[in-house]
Parts: sequence; C-alpha cells; structure tokens
Amino acid sequence: METLEQMTGLLNEFLVQKRALGYKYVEQEYSLKRFVDFINESEPQGKRLSKEAILEYCGRRKHETPKTQTNRICDLRQFIAYLNANGFEAYMPKLPRKQQSEYLPYVFTHTEMSSIISVADSLKKHSHYNCAEVYPVLFRVLYGCGLRISEALNLRICDVDLKGCTLTIRDSKFEKSRLVVMDISLVRVISRFLCEHCKITLESDYLFKHKDGKRRSSQAVYECFRELLWKCGIPFRGRGFGPRLHDIRHTFCCHALKKMSDAGIDMYCALPVLSAYIGHSGITSTEKYLRLTEEFYPEVRSKMRMAVSQVYPEVYV
Repeated sequence: METLEQMTGLLNEFLVQKRALGYKYVEQEYSLKRFVDFINESEPQGKRLSKEAILEYCGRRKHETPKTQTNRICDLRQFIAYLNANGFEAYMPKLPRKQQSEYLPYVFTHTEMSSIISVADSLKKHSHYNCAEVYPVLFRVLYGCGLRISEALNLRICDVDLKGCTLTIRDSKFEKSRLVVMDISLVRVISRFLCEHCKITLESDYLFKHKDGKRRSSQAVYECFRELLWKCGIPFRGRGFGPRLHDIRHTFCCHALKKMSDAGIDMYCALPVLSAYIGHSGITSTEKYLRLTEEFYPEVRSKMRMAVSQVYPEVYV
C-alpha cells in the first residue's frame, strides 16, 4: 500500500475521532493534509515515513513565527502518535525550544483611539463596498468590548441583544462562549447601524458582512487599520513590532484596569472579572495586562504598593 493512501485513510479516521471528542479540528485538518501532500512529494515511493522528511517538514519556514511553527508541530505530533498506535511507524519530532516573545503590545492613548475612530468615520462611501458604513462601528466594537477580531467578524445579527445591551460570542478561542455587556453609547451606535444599513437581512447574517453577504476577512480589516494609522500619524514600527490590530484589545484591557483603579477597585479583585469578560481561560493570561497598566500608568503601581504595604513584615538588616 502506498504511503499517501495509507496515511490519508488514517488521517480521516484521526479527524473523525477528534471531532467525536468535541474538537472542531478545522485548521488542524488543513495543516495535516499539507503534511500528507508534503510527504507524498518528498517520498512518493516510500513505504514508511523517514525521520529526515519529518524533520524537513517541521523546519521553520520563511516569514513563519515561532508560535505558528510550534502549533504546526503540535498538530503533527498528535497525528504521529495516532499513526504509531495503529502500526504505522513514524519518528516523533520534538517541539522547538520555547522562545520568549520580545513584542511589547502597543497601548493606544485615549486621544489616539479617538483619532482612529474619527478617521474611520470619515471614510469615503463606495458604490460596491460598504467599508465606510461598517468600519466606524467595527472599530468601536473592538475597542468598546475588547473583542478579538475573529470574534467581532463572526458576530451575527441574532447575537446582538439591544434590549439587554449584550453581544453573544459563540465558540471562540478554547471553544468557549460568553456574553459581553455593552455600554449604552455603543448600543445606540449598533442600533443606528442596523436601522440604516441592515434593513433587509436575516437573523443568521453576519453583522459586519460585505455588501454581497459574505464574511469579512481579518486581513481586509488589518489593511484598513494600517491605513487609519497612517492617516492618524501613528507610526507603524514594522512587521513584528506593531501596532497590531490585536493591540486594540490590549488597549481596552489597560484602559479598563486604569478606570477601575481610579474608581478605587482593588486590582486583584478586578482581574477575575476582566478575565471572564474578555474570554481568557484563566487569570494568569490576564495578569500581563496588570503589568502593562502599571508600566503605562505609574500611579496604578503606587496604589498597589500602598494596598499591600501592610501585608508583608519588615525585614531588619
């Protein structure tokens, strides 16, 4: 039996098993099918997978981030474990050594966010595209709710509850769903958008769809975001240095923590609330925003020091 034919059969069984366990396995399917195609091209007459071919596939690609490479190898390792368990011997690649990200999220000031939204409001209308209608609302939702771009673009009209002032985020990262509360000012913006630009729609339609009804891509939003930054005079520091579209989410978290600090709310009481609101799997992921907030707002650090000054005993030297 040829390598590709045998592996393809086992891959299909592997995907069925994963989905039976509740995993979506969409991106992973694409990744593993690319692996099978790669092996077929590398060793078309091979009866077994060679260690050399697997290591070549696992190598870092041009313009590939360490995180993307690691995710790709993680997917492959699970499939190879399945192959080995079913009598198809294959070398198990090691995960690359974890590298600490040197990227420092860009936290926009309130003035910069106002400028970005103001420029989005001034986008020119186009007869074939609805960017001028969609982007002013989309960027307000990203900043006003701290959503991931995928979460915002996956929103459907049925997910918007104007009376309850909430958005329903379905099957997001870690397969989690949640309710996100909106400020009344954002509710008014979305309500006006629905009345003016979504008159003939179905409840299942995407909220920020293209004019043809298709889902808007995150790449299209990112290109518009880069244009807005340029018009606002906010310098783009280059690939891997930002500002990134995801930095709007970082900005929301830092501004929210700063606002809670100003209101006298204890930061470590606020963290679990913020963690649940933005859809983190645990509070550890949210703590980095506390450190960012302390860095950009030194007065928050001073308040924290005062709060814990009586907790630890003095050490006499």
